[in-house]
Amino acid sequence: MALKLSKILILVSCSIILCDSARILCLFPTSSFSHQSVFRALTHELARRGHDVVVITPNPAFPKGQTPDNLTEIDIHDELSFTIETWNKAMRQHGLQDYLAAEDKYVKTMQIVYKQMTETFEALANNEEVQKIFKDNKKKIDLLILEAWPRPLLVLSHIFKVPVIQISSFGTMVRNYETVGAIGNPLLLPTGLRLRVHNMTIWEKFVELYNYITLTNFYDSYEETDNAMLRKLFGPDVPPLSELANNVDMLFLNVNPIWNGNWPAPPSVVHLGGLHLELYEPKPLPKDLQTYLDNSHNGAIYVSFGTNIAPSAMSLDRLSTFIDAFAKLPYNVLFKYDQESLPMKQPENVMISKWFPQADVLNHTNIKLFICQGGLQSTDEALMNGVPLIGIPMLGDQWFNTEKYEHHRIGKKLDFNTVTEEELLNSIETVIKDET
Repeated sequence: MALKLSKILILVSCSIILCDSARILCLFPTSSFSHQSVFRALTHELARRGHDVVVITPNPAFPKGQTPDNLTEIDIHDELSFTIETWNKAMRQHGLQDYLAAEDKYVKTMQIVYKQMTETFEALANNEEVQKIFKDNKKKIDLLILEAWPRPLLVLSHIFKVPVIQISSFGTMVRNYETVGAIGNPLLLPTGLRLRVHNMTIWEKFVELYNYITLTNFYDSYEETDNAMLRKLFGPDVPPLSELANNVDMLFLNVNPIWNGNWPAPPSVVHLGGLHLELYEPKPLPKDLQTYLDNSHNGAIYVSFGTNIAPSAMSLDRLSTFIDAFAKLPYNVLFKYDQESLPMKQPENVMISKWFPQADVLNHTNIKLFICQGGLQSTDEALMNGVPLIGIPMLGDQWFNTEKYEHHRIGKKLDFNTVTEEELLNSIETVIKDET
């Protein structure tokens, strides 16, 4: 009997699995589904591994009340709706070519983005569920995972006094590398906030250096505005953000090091590269779309300028350049357009829709080319499916990415403001027919 009991105890002890789970608070305020898809891949895997994960996001992955037991989503979409409305209003008021896609306004646009994040954080901090998390001392937080570019988020390291991981849904922006002790050089070690990267003229190097100094000086001087906002919300004892930056322990970058360039980075910098693709499982296309692509015997082109750009904000002249070019192609065209109809006659070979299942569209064998704004998630999906690219950058890291298209010979870069119908047609034929 004693021998049998001993055997049972040995078997039971061998079957014991140690599980060291943590309670993790994540804050990702960027109102863009493409960026949120990156964060979801991480938080869902952490939850799958048994951690208790709390995610503050404007784009919840689950309907309210239907998350897994160990995953809590706090929806801040309503608090952040004003930023989306302001963004869309500015696009329509000024036009894409004057507001986003203009290279000479690049620094000014990025300054607007950083200023808007101050308003965004103040708005989300007034959410009742968020306030409860910030003030609840009964449930201990073990780790913070914060979106990397919005600087005000660092105040959470003061509130909770736990290790901090910053995660970027693309590469780096201002001061991200310096925060974790990596060296920076505006010309030799370019961040994602560059208009030109390779084979620059002396003048282009001067412009890049000027943009870097201007934007960095703005970022540093604007810190006091952020500090004042945080002290208003959390009291006068909040340390300055430049001091709170020292609390960052690791930096996760959703970019492949080959794409990012030869950066000498410490072990605290982890390149993830295409993280959102970890969640991707090919799905059948809607029947009408499947039929359309199957019947595209000459092939098809997919055109999308991402989740943050409204094509209807293009001037009629700019939009006509694209539509007139599409009409002359022997290929069918899927054009992601944010209105029910075009303001001009729709060519027979063009299908428009407010939404397409992008990754699944790119997975179709008849897709010959992807024309996009150069967003990193779109780029990753094209690379995954072996689809060549034409990039037309408009915001943020998109100039950097589209420079890489030509550097790695996977596509071409065009200027939104100057591209002509003839140039667009020639580029399409060149990229599709170039076997290299």
